[in-house]
Amino acid sequence: MDFQKLVTERHAVKKFNGKRISTEEIKQIISTASLAPSGINIQSWHFVIVESNEARAALIPEINPSNQKQIQTAGAVLLLFADPDYAGLSRLIAERAGDSLSEIDKERYIKRYVAYVDSFSPEYLNTYMSWTSGLITMNLLYAIYNAGYKGNVVRGFKPQKINEILNIDARFRPEFIIPFGSSDETGEASFRLSLDDIAEVR
Repeated sequence: MDFQKLVTERHAVKKFNGKRISTEEIKQIISTASLAPSGINIQSWHFVIVESNEARAALIPEINPSNQKQIQTAGAVLLLFADPDYAGLSRLIAERAGDSLSEIDKERYIKRYVAYVDSFSPEYLNTYMSWTSGLITMNLLYAIYNAGYKGNVVRGFKPQKINEILNIDARFRPEFIIPFGSSDETGEASFRLSLDDIAEVR
């Protein structure tokens, strides 16, 4: 799809027809979204595909009532978590990349980047994770719409029990729930500030 058309026509949609999307197609959407940029390429995102009816039903009580219907009827439900183990991720990238990384770059990931992320204060790490989560989420929405589906981003939930319900390691921080699927809805364009309001030239 043409990018200008994609960004113009993409709007939040919260009503779905319930037709399930295959796991393979969901994985392809995640794979496309994972090309998003991230600080020093750490890729500190972790996705959970909520596939079973039991898991989806267990999540519902932890979600604000106004958001529950879209979770129930979506063709797919994804949860995005932030991974704070930046040092571990840096080492993992060096290990997984193999010959696609030069020895100098491997050394960066194994030593320099590890030392850098270990110096982060809790506040700065929190900011870094939030920033990276925002980048991957927007990419995900574009990938969803490009695949022919509609979607939304849900923040209205109680994060305390999410990991327990889905049996996800406690280190992962729940960021967003992304329900998506087929829908006759097109969503509505929201008001946008003018370029004069948001940009200036120096």
